[in-house]
Amino acid sequence: MHDDMTPAARGAPHARLLLDHAASGQRQWIKRNASLYRSGDPVADYVFFIHAGSFKHYRTDETGARKITAFPACGDFLALDSIGLVRHTCTAVALEDSEVDAISYAILRQHLTILHRLLAQSIRKMRASTAQLHHTTAEQRLAAFLLDLAKRHGRLEGTPPRYRLPMSRCDIGNYLHLSPESVSRVMHQFKQASLILLENRDITLRDASAMEAIATVAPPASPHADQHPLATSHMSKS
Repeated sequence: MHDDMTPAARGAPHARLLLDHAASGQRQWIKRNASLYRSGDPVADYVFFIHAGSFKHYRTDETGARKITAFPACGDFLALDSIGLVRHTCTAVALEDSEVDAISYAILRQHLTILHRLLAQSIRKMRASTAQLHHTTAEQRLAAFLLDLAKRHGRLEGTPPRYRLPMSRCDIGNYLHLSPESVSRVMHQFKQASLILLENRDITLRDASAMEAIATVAPPASPHADQHPLATSHMSKS
């Protein structure tokens, strides 16, 4: 039998079990820049598993400003945060042509243990992301972000890892709490240090180990330090 599951779904037993029990005909195709749901829309009795593609997930504050909370991609779930609500509080927009599988609440109620694990995992990711954004430098944030995208695309096994950035630098900056100029500056530093290769939106991690070191090393002692010391040491080689 043909298996059209993505590598992420095949490697995620929770997703595989839910999809095996989901009703047929629940796949949805979302065009680039189209929304799967928007803030204020009524919540349907579904969560969504991303079969292919990626999304921008954001909320809008009282001033109308958008804050990107995540870039869910293949293997992730959407609308878990809307369970129990009447209307969505966030918007999910496709960054590229994407496919999602709708999983009904009825299916989730049959697998409460899996649902609880998915919700707990979502909370852990949110807390980890919040901690990182408040206690790291621009270099650390961007290095961790690029590494995470490579891992999510299953690209760290490649030599060297290569993938496409579906989001803009403005969106990256919004998510990482950095200005677009800071994103461009650090990208340029990484490129000058031969850590990455950029070709339009295609990125190659030329030294994933060095990027990992930048992402995980302790932040500088001085609160006024503008650049990560490990990043500086790599930049000086260029």
